[in-house]
Amino acid sequence: MEQWNPKGSPLAAVAFIEEVLNQLAELAAAKGYRALATTLMMAALDAARAAAGPPNTNS
Repeated sequence: MEQWNPKGSPLAAVAFIEEVLNQLAELAAAKGYRALATTLMMAALDAARAAAGPPNTNS
């Protein structure tokens, strides 16, 4: 995992948060905390959506 860069772009910050949430979810799943793992994965998905930016509606 890359180190946190406080001077990075907002998208880089969201990508970092997504990675942290994914790693925490994997740890929670390995320890048997299924509900926590699910919650963390949903938060990581939200972070991924934020990192992707708004949907492109131009066809």
